[in-house]
Amino acid sequence: MRIRTKLLCFLLAVVIIPLCALGLYSWSRTSELGRELARGAAKALEANAAGELVQTAEMFGEHCAATLDLLETSLALTVDAAKQLLDVQSPTSPPRLMPMDSDFDAGTVTDAVLTPIGGSDVNASYDHMVFHLAPGLTRQAALPEMRAMSGLTPFYRTLFANHKSLMQFGYVGLASGLHCAYPGHGGYPVDYDPRRRPWYQNAAAKPGVTWDIMTDAATRQVVASMALALRTDSGRVLGVAGLDIPMARLFLQSDLSRAWSDKIRSMVVSLGTQGAAGKPDLIIVACRDYAQKSRDWTAPVELERIESPDTAILAEVTHELAAGRSGVRRLTYRGEDTLLAFAPVAKKRLAVVLAAPREVVVASARQAEARVMASASGLAGQIGLFLAGAVALVALLAVAASKTVTRPVRELAEAARKLASGDFSARVTPYGRDELAEMAASFNDMAPQLVERMKLKNDMALAMEVQQHLLPGRPPAMEGMDIAALSLYCDETGGDYFDFLEFAQDDASHADIVIGDVTGHGVSAALFMATGRALLRGRAVGQPGPGALLTEVNDLLCQDTHLTGRFITLFFLRLDRGAKEMVWCRAGHDPGMLYDPAADAFGLLQGSGIPLGAVPDWSYEEMRRPWLTPGQVLVLFTDGIHEARNPSDGMYGKERMEAVIRREAAGPASAIVNALVADLKEFKAGLPLEDDVTLVVIKATDEGKAG
Repeated sequence: MRIRTKLLCFLLAVVIIPLCALGLYSWSRTSELGRELARGAAKALEANAAGELVQTAEMFGEHCAATLDLLETSLALTVDAAKQLLDVQSPTSPPRLMPMDSDFDAGTVTDAVLTPIGGSDVNASYDHMVFHLAPGLTRQAALPEMRAMSGLTPFYRTLFANHKSLMQFGYVGLASGLHCAYPGHGGYPVDYDPRRRPWYQNAAAKPGVTWDIMTDAATRQVVASMALALRTDSGRVLGVAGLDIPMARLFLQSDLSRAWSDKIRSMVVSLGTQGAAGKPDLIIVACRDYAQKSRDWTAPVELERIESPDTAILAEVTHELAAGRSGVRRLTYRGEDTLLAFAPVAKKRLAVVLAAPREVVVASARQAEARVMASASGLAGQIGLFLAGAVALVALLAVAASKTVTRPVRELAEAARKLASGDFSARVTPYGRDELAEMAASFNDMAPQLVERMKLKNDMALAMEVQQHLLPGRPPAMEGMDIAALSLYCDETGGDYFDFLEFAQDDASHADIVIGDVTGHGVSAALFMATGRALLRGRAVGQPGPGALLTEVNDLLCQDTHLTGRFITLFFLRLDRGAKEMVWCRAGHDPGMLYDPAADAFGLLQGSGIPLGAVPDWSYEEMRRPWLTPGQVLVLFTDGIHEARNPSDGMYGKERMEAVIRREAAGPASAIVNALVADLKEFKAGLPLEDDVTLVVIKATDEGKAG
């Protein structure tokens, strides 16, 4: 960002921040006032709504009690009339017509005035009853009972004339399988048997009036079915009488909350069933939603329960209803914050529950809050316009004032671009004695120093290239041996070193392998390493033994390193395939690590000796051992690998090296090298190397195979 821009931003901040703070304070106070008003209105609306809901629930409970008494009385009268007709078994005047359901289906009931049943494709006649025979029952066998039951027609006509708005069908199912219903209609399934329906089975098994929610077999509508058994004095069940009440009609006249909001759910719940905790469950036995249930007349309608994550509050509701008290509670119902009003239905073990989402109740308060927030937003817009004018004025002043400040900076930036493009002669003229003048003087001093650093960087790149070329390009090719090596430097150049001196032998049965580590790292270590390498290669031409060769090289290095404190640790290994042995000398270096997979054991190639260049006139001792057997692995390494540390300052260690060698011993030498490097990188977890790392892996293979 330009200084002119920064200066502009500073001046703008000096003006805008106080204005913004003032505007934000005004907006926040206005918003808070709107929220306080909304909260007060919401609390008042919630209290009023709670009272209205409880009153509505109580009125509905009273109406529901009266309606149920009426229906139960009608059902009891139906049972009495049916029992009397069955006792007589012969009407005083046989009916002119006893239509079957198949007659209605075929349209052969010619004198019937058909009325559509709402919500279905079934037409019914309020002039006739209809009869249906269960599978296996013949008309001839059922004829006496049909004649008797046809006497119910005048009774049903009177009942439905007065209470047609409450009932859809009245019916009697007899133990023989005969089913008679009013008003007359068709649509019965062929396999319909009243004795297998829930209303029949429950009423036959229990005393008193039973209540079932089911799908009507003819209309495929979900209805509430009230049923009462026809019993003899001895208790034998002659049949069951029932009344169907559609869900839509059950709440039509009494649900006052429908005029308030379509989102309020009205329910009749039963308190008779004990839950898992031994307390009554609030089982919904009637609600409008049941009308949308399955239209499979053979499938039972699954009754819902009033459930809430607010179990303690729901338990209070259950307790209050069990005690016969009405009230209202706030809880979570069907995922919404809800006001739940409830009132018992007198003497029925039933209750009326109204569930009103709180958002519906406090909607007007929310609207008032939205209006206040809109006013606050308008105020924020006015403040924004004022701020825009202030910004424009300050911007004009800042642009004019910044020219004198930004001119030296622009010149400095232009000179920096020239320097970056390679023009090291770029300079700037300092103005005055301020910080910008000091920056210009520092820039002028920096340019020549940068030239020197560029030269040093090029020299380091050349040194790295030279050192890389000093390392052997390939391992020696020796029958029965697979050899691989690798060096990793922590700087551009390093002091680690490995070499293969097979050129000093006149046959393929010998190879000399050298690995060394110069004290320190960087350019000085690389130069010292190159000196040691030259002395080794120069003195190896005469094919001296490893001990004699290191003794001579040590004396020569001591002449150059006297009192410098520099030295080289080195491990010199000669592979003599003809003699089937290995000869080595240690000059203060880590012993070689030998792994035998057959015994699953590690050994070390030990030996005495001090680092090269430390003490003159030192004689180095040679060590020997038999040739490697196939599968054995010899690893030569510098201390940069086992002394490496991770972010927790833990050391890599030789034990971890052994674990990797053991795991990869079956693979080639190059795979072992790669596995050690990969495991080291994983251990370092992204940290750079602290020291150079060099590895040489020698694996014995079957005779006739070479690495």
